[in-house]
Amino acid sequence: MALVRDWIEDAAGADMDALGLVLDDQAAFATLATKLLEDLALIEGEPTADIEPDDGEDEGDDDVEGDSDTDESDEGDAGIDQRGEQQASDESEAEGEEEGEDAEGENDGEPGEGEQEGMLPVRPNRPPADLTPGFDYKAWTAQFDEIVTAEELCDADELVRLRAYLDQQLIHLQGAVTKLANRLQRRLMAQQSRSWDFDQEEGMLDAARLARVVVSPGHSLSYKIERETEFKDTVVSLLIDNSGSMRGRPISIAAISADILARTLERCGVKTEILGFTTRAWKGGQARENWLAAGRPPMPGRLNDLRHIIYKAADAPWRRARTSLGLMMREGLLKENIDGEALLWAHARLIARPEDRKILMVISDGAPVDDSTLSVNSGSYLEKHLRQVIGWIENKSPVQLVAIGIGHDVTRYYARAVTIMDADQLGGTMVEQLAGLFDGDAK
Repeated sequence: MALVRDWIEDAAGADMDALGLVLDDQAAFATLATKLLEDLALIEGEPTADIEPDDGEDEGDDDVEGDSDTDESDEGDAGIDQRGEQQASDESEAEGEEEGEDAEGENDGEPGEGEQEGMLPVRPNRPPADLTPGFDYKAWTAQFDEIVTAEELCDADELVRLRAYLDQQLIHLQGAVTKLANRLQRRLMAQQSRSWDFDQEEGMLDAARLARVVVSPGHSLSYKIERETEFKDTVVSLLIDNSGSMRGRPISIAAISADILARTLERCGVKTEILGFTTRAWKGGQARENWLAAGRPPMPGRLNDLRHIIYKAADAPWRRARTSLGLMMREGLLKENIDGEALLWAHARLIARPEDRKILMVISDGAPVDDSTLSVNSGSYLEKHLRQVIGWIENKSPVQLVAIGIGHDVTRYYARAVTIMDADQLGGTMVEQLAGLFDGDAK
């Protein structure tokens, strides 16, 4: 709060003080709360069709008054002016900081009374930059970065062909991973299984105990009540390294394992998204050309064009996204990897989700590498940023982070990680890591 306290006081200090004076007036409180959000640039006021504001400062007030039960907008404006004068006279007695905190808490608790639109949860709608601290890291330009779906990079016919090729590559592996996935499904379904309390005085009639009533009519009817199962609504994000070093068997196994895992989790009611990250070009793309045209300023930061790929969105059914994973088999897709920014992107997508439990699984085979960036910055520039991002997510974020390294020790980066030396172990390791997270949450 120390970083933004002065800005909040300057922008909305008077609004916070005024809120404390109208706690008994619901309509006035809603009006001032909306004005507070507008002054903090969290929502935008839109004047209604029936009211024409006198000046720009009254637009937010008129908007709320148009939605309220008051008949005359002039009376509302007069009430605001009167409250402003009252607030000024009591300013010496009020403690602005405590009242400001109370006002913010009350506002957070009433998102739907004064507004039908605009007053959405704040955190999920913020960009990643607002959710993360100021890392000692920058990009020369993000103008040429892209977030694309598999369908945007490849036509449908080629995706079908690539998917068929992927299936042929891993026929013998698919059976083993499927068995492990079925084991995971049984463990998840066991956590969601129904349990009952029997011999209750009320509830659902217990048909299994009707026989004893028939034999001995003196017995009373027996009822049962279903126990509530505490299985958190869950979303899992699989973030797969699409760098050139993954080419061949590792990327094939990653694709088929992610595919089987997504299918299994969908049957268990767990939503899954599959993401990939790489760059658009080798050794810098348009970002590097832009830097060269600018005269090669020193220490430009990240100097390549990011390509973040959505293979399967969390809300998309598995059957619709199945062919998209074939894109990983496309020649020329896999280039370089900038892990830190990819983690922030995947994390921001998870934070915006409504599920209670959020799991991010990273599959990589090496440290972040981009020749263009490392040639004009320090040799540990990308790795240092990755460590900062991982530390922040593990210590500050509700997202559970787990990593699997293929032939590369990722335990030096991630607190919860495992390293495998053979790509054939990937499917089983993914299942076991996820099962461990679910089992740990259930205990």
